[in-house]
Formats: sequence, structure tokens, C-alpha cells
Amino acid sequence: MKSITIIMVAMVSAVAFTGLSASELTVREQQRISVPEAHQAVAVDATSFYAIANRTIARYAKGTDKRLASWTAPAGSAILHLNSGVVFDGKLYCANSNWPAAPLKNSVEIFDAEALQPIETIPFEEAAGAINWIERYRGSWWIVFAFYGDAEIRRTKLVRYDDQWSPTGEWTFPETVIQRFLPNSNSGGAFGPNGSLFVTGHDHAELYVLQVPQDGGELSHLATVAAPIAGQGIAWDRSDIGSLWGIVRSGHEVVTMRLSHTDEYAELRRPVEWIRDQSNPVLPPRPGEFDATRCMNPWILRDRDTYRLFYSGGHQNGKQKIGVATTPVGDVNNWTRTGPLFETGEAGSFDAHWCVLPNVVRMRDNLWHLYYTGNAGQGLGLSAFPGIGLATSNDATTWTRHGDQPVLAPSDEYGSPDAIGVAGGSVIQMPQGDGPPQWRYYYTGCPTTGNALALHQQKTICLATSTDGLHWTKLGAVLLRDPNRDYEDIGVAGPVVHLEPDGMFRMWYSAIGTRHGFYSICYAESDDGIHWRRGALSDANLQLSPIGTGWEQQMVEYPTIIREGEHLRMFYCGNGYGRTGIGTAVSK
Repeated sequence: MKSITIIMVAMVSAVAFTGLSASELTVREQQRISVPEAHQAVAVDATSFYAIANRTIARYAKGTDKRLASWTAPAGSAILHLNSGVVFDGKLYCANSNWPAAPLKNSVEIFDAEALQPIETIPFEEAAGAINWIERYRGSWWIVFAFYGDAEIRRTKLVRYDDQWSPTGEWTFPETVIQRFLPNSNSGGAFGPNGSLFVTGHDHAELYVLQVPQDGGELSHLATVAAPIAGQGIAWDRSDIGSLWGIVRSGHEVVTMRLSHTDEYAELRRPVEWIRDQSNPVLPPRPGEFDATRCMNPWILRDRDTYRLFYSGGHQNGKQKIGVATTPVGDVNNWTRTGPLFETGEAGSFDAHWCVLPNVVRMRDNLWHLYYTGNAGQGLGLSAFPGIGLATSNDATTWTRHGDQPVLAPSDEYGSPDAIGVAGGSVIQMPQGDGPPQWRYYYTGCPTTGNALALHQQKTICLATSTDGLHWTKLGAVLLRDPNRDYEDIGVAGPVVHLEPDGMFRMWYSAIGTRHGFYSICYAESDDGIHWRRGALSDANLQLSPIGTGWEQQMVEYPTIIREGEHLRMFYCGNGYGRTGIGTAVSK
């Protein structure tokens, strides 16, 4: 009888990434499902997983042992040794060879992913080395040709192909990884969410994390990570960033894992409790004004004895524009509002409909940057947010849009943390020596869209760096949803990061979970700004939840934090993404 086992908190150890100082990479086992076809590999898409045996493939509903379709090679078929699979654009691509027969023959077998009906065979003239896995990444196909035994294994190579199946690059494996492959060879491989290549052997319960040099040559071995599988074909779930699938051949089990690190569930060192202001909301919408329907996405600055609260106001015509409210420090109930500070973009531009999520940063004495998120007014779900824009000022009062293009845009690469949309967060300056300033942008990445809540609301927290605040280099995701905590098991967004004088990074962020169905406000800490602690116990990092029957009963979201004497002050939104306005709270 088939069985399903849920393992919620099993942590597996790992060897640290070379050069990373804070934490060791790990994977956390989430689930095991016993299915008879789990013999060679597993593939996965948004709704299904595919268990792959030598001559049989079966499609199952995700999270269950419910078989939806199956296919077995007919007698006399050239399909003898299916080794791995990847789902791309509605098709399942499988690596196939007749290994260990001679002469060796290789092919890629293409199936309709839903019906599991054969569509096409791509034969390969390359007959030196067995095709063991295939992957789609950054517009190219990646295939490994494997050799076996100590005398031949160093001929194992990774080859990149274009869409016409012409080779465009070639790499070999480092000796440290070859020694772990022996006496067999490389069995599986897939690119992780931040671009590293994860590969397996045939036997060991390990993942080998590799960097792929741009111009070919030898792959760089970054880490060895213990994993609850035994080699064989693996697959990253492009619809669930950070989710890895593998198999245990001996038990015919499909295993799902979650990317993590050793400090993720360590104790928080500076948790905060908050006292909400009895006068909330302190900045409600105003009928007839630019902020008539919504006051959302606060960003707080202090100018001597005055608070300046930047926010996005919703007009009755549906447009969202940036404004600012001021009040003396110590009086958060009487604000003077000015806005909009600038207009939305022209029709067809990335910010034609909305300008939201302001983040104001002083770049130098006479230059201020106001980063904001554009909404184009078109596109499905989070794909309506096609870029982060910039306005500049020399006095933080008069603002000018910086051109018609975003300074940070989605990757448009399925499976990346910001594939379909991006939204704002916070920019901080890093300590510097004699070189140019170093800026970090913690922003929201939107990877997927779809009908399911886990698809259309999935969000990740990503990091990009810059020396001028205009040109940004993306480093990938630094915080993902936590499937084991029901208040942040759908998405994480809107990071507000502070760098403390002692070097600790502190982050407040908005989290969507199945507990509330909408946003709550969470907290994390880090020693390097890359590996974040969430606390040892569930709810340890949950700082504000929806409460009561009033302005914040549905959701609380998009915090901004400022120090106020011995305390911290938070401003945040309420119901309907600010339809009830902005409130405030003070730390105990």
C-alpha cells in the first residue's frame, strides 16, 4: 500500500559555502510519498510531480499519491533507460540512453506533460558518455554526458545547447566531486533559485553545489550538502521557489525538501513587542483628495524635530501617487499632507497606473533618491508590477521622475525569484573603506502567477547591490516563504532592513499565510544580511497580526521603522492595503 509521510522540522546538516561567513547551507525535509515509479528521477511543475523509472513515467497530484496519468514504453521501443526529466512550456523532456549497451545511443524524449503522450524524439550523435540528465535554464538546454569508473569518469561533461540543439559551452567536474561520484558517476542535476548548479551522484545522500564559469572550463565546487535522498535525478520546483525534489530508489519514495541554513531557526536576539496607538489610524484617507481611497506603504524619515511620512495615496480615479505628510516628533495625530509629489507615467509605461511603496534614501548631501514601485495597469496578478522606478531631488521636497524606464525590472526567467514582477523594499548603505559607496536593495520578487493562492500571492525577498543607486546587480533571494509556519507559508514581501551600529541586520517584513489569508508583520535578524534568523519556535518572529473588528481586522502590512529615544516606532497599513489608512505602534 502506498504511504505518505509528512516531516515538518527535520533538519539536515551541510558543509558551508566557501567564502560565506554566517551560516551553512542545509535542506529541510518536508514530505515523502511512496510511488512505485520512483526509480530513476523525479520532475515537477506547478500542479504535479512525475516519477520516472527506466521505461515508465507516472504523473501524480502534488502532495499526494493520486496517479493522474502514466506511460510505459511499448515492447521494442528504443526507450530503455530514462534518467531524468524537466517540465518546460507544458512538455516533459526526459534524458534517455541505452547504457550500458554498445554502441551507446542517446536521445531526449519529449512528452505532453499532462497526458504523458510521446511528442518527439531528439537523437544525439554524441555517443561518448550516457545522457544522464537534462535541464532548462536561462534560455538554454543543459545536458550531462556521464562516464563511469575511475578510468573514465573524468570525461564526464556538462554541455549547454541552444534551441536548435547546437552546443554552446562545455564544462568538466572538479576532482573533489568526482571522488564522491565514484565508483559510478553524475546522476542528476538542476539549477537552484539563485543560479548555483546542484548535482548528485548515484549513491550518497548528498548534493554538490557548483558554480558554472561563464566561458566554460571546470565547474567550481562551492559546497557539499547532506540531503535525505540517495543520489539519482533531482528537480527544483520552478513554481515554488526554494523547493527541491528527489527520490530514494530503495524505498521507491519521492522526497520534497526546502532550502535553508543552519541559523534560520536559531533564537532571535532582539525580538520586539509592540503597543498599538489607541488613536489608530493616524493617517486615514481623505475624501476628495489625491489620497481619497487609500493611504498605504508608509516610509518614515526624521528631519530634526519633524517626521516626514512618505506614502502612496489612492485617488477616486483608481490612480495611486506618492505624497508626504509631516508632523512634529511626539505628535503622530496631526499631519500636514502634500501631494502628489510627481505624476504617474504616460499610458503604456511601467508606472502608468500606480506609484506605490516609496523608499527615500539620502545618497549624498545634495542628492536624494525616492525608489517606488510601478504598476502598469495591465497584466495578470503580480505581473502588473513590471519595475521599480526612481525619482530624484536635491532637497527631499521637489521630486523629478528619473526617466521612463525602471531601475530594477523582473528577470522574465521562469523559476527565478523575481520572474514576473518586482516591488519595493528598502535601500541601505554598507560600511565602506576608501572605495565607492556600496548600496544594498532588499526588494520583493514575484515569481509566479496562477489561480491558487500559493501561486498568485507567492513572494520572495531578494537582494541587489549597486555603487551608484542606478545600476543594480541581482544576487537572488535571501528569504522565502516558510511552509511550516502558517502565518508566512504563502509569501514574504516589503522588507525594511536596518543595519545596527554593532553590525546586526534587522528586518521587518509583510508575510502572507493561510492562518489569516492576508498580511501580518514579521521580523528576522542576520549577521551578514544574507542568512536570516526567524526564531526557534513558531510565532517567535510574528510581531503584529490582524486584530479586533475595526481598521486592522483583515490585515496589517508594509511597516516602516524609526528609532524614537529608547524605543522604536512603527508605521503600518491596515485593511484593504491601506483603505482604512496608516496606523502606528511603539516598542515596549
